[in-house]
Amino acid sequence: MKPNRSLFNRNLTNQLKRIYHKRSLFLAVLLFIFASTAPPVIAKVSQTTQIVQTQSDAQQLVNQATQLYRSGQLQEAAVVWEKAVSAFSAQKDNLNQAMALSNLSLTYQQLGQWEKATKANQQSLALLQTQPRSQDKQKILAQALDIQGYLQKEVGQFTQSLESWQQAAKIYSQIKEPAKLAQNQINQSQVMQDMGLFPRACKTLLEVFNQELGVSDCQEFSQLSSEELTAKLQKITSESPSVTKVIGLRGLGELLRFIGQPEQSQLVLDRTLILAQKLNSPQEQAATYVSIGNTAKTLAENERVRRRRETYYQQAVDAYMQAAKLTTLPTTRQQAQLNQLSLLLKQAQYDPEKYQQAKAFWLSLNPQDLKFSPSRTGVYEQINYAQSLAELIQLENSQQKQDSQLPSFDEIDKTLAEAATQAKNLGDKQAEAYALGNRGALYEQRGSKEDLSQAEKFTRQALNVLSSLESPYISYQYFWQLGRIRKAQGDIPDAIAAYTKAYNALQSLRSDLVAVNPEVQFSFRSSVEPVYRQLVELELEYAQSLKADKKEQESQKRLTQARNVLESLQLAELNNFFREACVEANPQQIDQLDTSAAVVYPIILSNQQQSDSDVERLEVILSLPKQAPRLYSTTLKKQELEETVEQIQSFLKSPEPTLEQSLPYYQKVYDWLIRPLQQDLENNKIKTLVFVLDEKLRNIPMSVLHDGKQYLLQKYAIALTPGLQLINPKPLTDINIKAITAGISEPREGFEGLPQVKQELKQIEDLGVATKLLLNDKFTTKEVQNQILNSDVSIIHLATHAQFSSIADDTFILFWDQRMNVKQLGNLLRNNTLTSGRPIELLVLSACETAIGDQRATLGLAGVAVRSGARSTMATLWSVQDNSTAKFMGHLYSQLEQAKKTKINKAQALQQAQLALLNDQQYSNPHYWAPFVVVGNWQ
Repeated sequence: MKPNRSLFNRNLTNQLKRIYHKRSLFLAVLLFIFASTAPPVIAKVSQTTQIVQTQSDAQQLVNQATQLYRSGQLQEAAVVWEKAVSAFSAQKDNLNQAMALSNLSLTYQQLGQWEKATKANQQSLALLQTQPRSQDKQKILAQALDIQGYLQKEVGQFTQSLESWQQAAKIYSQIKEPAKLAQNQINQSQVMQDMGLFPRACKTLLEVFNQELGVSDCQEFSQLSSEELTAKLQKITSESPSVTKVIGLRGLGELLRFIGQPEQSQLVLDRTLILAQKLNSPQEQAATYVSIGNTAKTLAENERVRRRRETYYQQAVDAYMQAAKLTTLPTTRQQAQLNQLSLLLKQAQYDPEKYQQAKAFWLSLNPQDLKFSPSRTGVYEQINYAQSLAELIQLENSQQKQDSQLPSFDEIDKTLAEAATQAKNLGDKQAEAYALGNRGALYEQRGSKEDLSQAEKFTRQALNVLSSLESPYISYQYFWQLGRIRKAQGDIPDAIAAYTKAYNALQSLRSDLVAVNPEVQFSFRSSVEPVYRQLVELELEYAQSLKADKKEQESQKRLTQARNVLESLQLAELNNFFREACVEANPQQIDQLDTSAAVVYPIILSNQQQSDSDVERLEVILSLPKQAPRLYSTTLKKQELEETVEQIQSFLKSPEPTLEQSLPYYQKVYDWLIRPLQQDLENNKIKTLVFVLDEKLRNIPMSVLHDGKQYLLQKYAIALTPGLQLINPKPLTDINIKAITAGISEPREGFEGLPQVKQELKQIEDLGVATKLLLNDKFTTKEVQNQILNSDVSIIHLATHAQFSSIADDTFILFWDQRMNVKQLGNLLRNNTLTSGRPIELLVLSACETAIGDQRATLGLAGVAVRSGARSTMATLWSVQDNSTAKFMGHLYSQLEQAKKTKINKAQALQQAQLALLNDQQYSNPHYWAPFVVVGNWQ
């Protein structure tokens, strides 16, 4: 497992304000200032201690302790707070003694002296129990509970921490302290994140800004456009600044980053910085710069902005440098610098020249001067620092160099061992598991037989610690790690067992995985998807290695498991696409759906049996009705596969290439993918091929594959599906063919006009299929809603510009009044079909195209198909001449309208319409007929 290199915002700001009360009592009211985070790295929570002045010596002691605390002289501050406790005890001033004990506990916490901190806090609460109820007592009690909550959080007692803060919140509500309540809600939000309760954390945090933002949960918040969000944020920043607003808004920005909304996070954090500057607080500015740097780093690692990667990386570096420059706190400066080191090492993976810069920067930090507090925060800082050092050495080794200035393997291991010991002493099992698991990863990286044995030992220890916790989002990582180690040790069955546990943990997270902090799961493609792929690879490898006496039954079991994992991978990809768990499985058997259809599962795997890393295996699992799955393997060159797919894409985007030019490429893919199955398909009289496509193969239509005599389309009807688990079957013959037709023929929002759209829609209307035509300015969101609600229709036909992308927000359909992204389209169609009680049987999208340069853009097509709620979706993979599209649609609807008589399914109706174009000399080039595909239920 590639270690998580990211460091989060770990801020400790100390701002002490003096407030005055009617009585001459010290009332220190703790305000936890929050910088959000999630495992495996914990943000430090800053504290603002507010003090009411009182008389003589006690007053001087509190003043002195306050100044020492503010200047970071924590040991000296603790001594003075102890004297203040004694002074108040001598005066029998129990309330102020309780106050001083609370602040003493706070100071001990910063020193990592947890037993003393706990004792002081317990003494404070015990004293308060003896005092009569009063406003002053309630304020100090709330403060003591706040301090207790922070203490519990830092030692990993999340549930108890949340309970303490909730008790404090009730008091703040009762005594009408809205500012303190807001600070408390910020604290609660952080610990909810630590517990993995991200939706609840977001809802709690948004309550702080409910008046200004007017939204109550993250789902509602995510629907805001950039313009709407900017307007709402301007309202907040136009008001007078406060520490609470700065901290709360920064926490919201951090949380948005964690739940996969970095663009919104950036908007929020930019406004937070404006507030912090108005507040004239260098510490809050520094903390915000660290958060801005973290979000810029996340954006740089986002696939959708790859072309702007360097811009975002530079923004992150600049932000970290600003944070280090502005802060007067050593902890914040160290945090910003370590984040910068992590960032430079990340850049070095893409740009080797950055390695020397990262190395020089690390040396400039004076590594021997780095200090980590003996706290939960310190444990995670050590883990991440050790990961950075391991990466530094790995990069050094990749350049075949050795620098004596760099730390040794043993020194890095010692850092992780110390982190594990500290976590165990704190009683923080989660942190202990991370430290142990990272020791395992360190030994796995070195890879000798002895190292693998050590790696297994530490990984199993981490899993043993986790066994008492409900933490599947952590345990899956270490089961995966154990599986890799056992595979490297040559025990394939045991490796499969470990991988299966990792897979099961991911399956249990189906509804929560996309909400888990992406810094924890790193990224879907690097730390979730490989679990599925590597498990499939192991299952197939094991199935092929079985001896004859065990082969048939066990092999079928392994192939079935591999097929199920492939389908689960498709579901996981779609959930990751939407950043929410909107796709639910509904397992189906092929022979329950269509006895004349076969399902083809191709998967591209690296060939671990070959020393040549450029060699790949195309494994194809074939599911036939009432038969066990079958496996076919083809070895090919990675570069050849990539070049072939790219060349086919290039041919298809234009009508210029001749068949003589393109045919060898179409035949090559046919030979790889279909020829090994050909005899089985013929023997079983298969009429329809359903493809569950993987990676690069998604980018080409299967219809163009050619056997040397004819296209695959001429032999079979063809359909695509993200998996049979998503199919909700209903035969075309059972459908009442009535449609809502809508489109745009005029230029709109920078898109050229589609003059043949009128003809296309008129043909459908002339067949008696369409009830009402919505053209141009009639094609609005509201009108489509009205038509769905008030018409008995089974088909929605949209002839307009649309784009499919691997990013949900960049996948859209152009309505006259707006660009509707895939989520909005899904809400429109699903909500109305739920209201009307009539599901959409077929969604037809014409004039679509895949996003240029996006190799996973067809994921957007699958996303539209699933999110729309339609049983089937027909669309085009690229934009084609609207004359041929209009002609195609005429043939398609003729086939659909006659389906009850001809007994054909949707895939066959599509096939017949495509064949009509293929047989028309004017449109026989695949450019015209190949882009049309049906996704979902093909019946």
